[in-house]
Amino acid sequence: MQTYLSISAQLGDESVFDEIAASEQRHLDTLIRQAEKYGVELPAMNEISPVEFGSLEEACAIGAAAEIADAELYDVLMAQTERSDLLRVYTNLQRASLEQHLPAFESCD
Repeated sequence: MQTYLSISAQLGDESVFDEIAASEQRHLDTLIRQAEKYGVELPAMNEISPVEFGSLEEACAIGAAAEIADAELYDVLMAQTERSDLLRVYTNLQRASLEQHLPAFESCD
């Protein structure tokens, strides 16, 4: 999310990065609610430096790579639980990454 906010700040609030950063915040909020429900502590978020990019095409490639990494993370998380509600959340978030966010970045240049 911080990556997208950094790029959005450079491109202006009308960019696809601003919209997806808001969506990513909703995803994080969902994960936080699930962690609280099960008394699980979420790992600390690392401070991310502002992202540097040379063109909109490069910024979109950064966004696409981040969504692929997110989808892979959900595969790891799904392998660690059998709870149906968590599996549903992870599946929905992964689907959003692969079917909504990734195509937006692949076509935003």
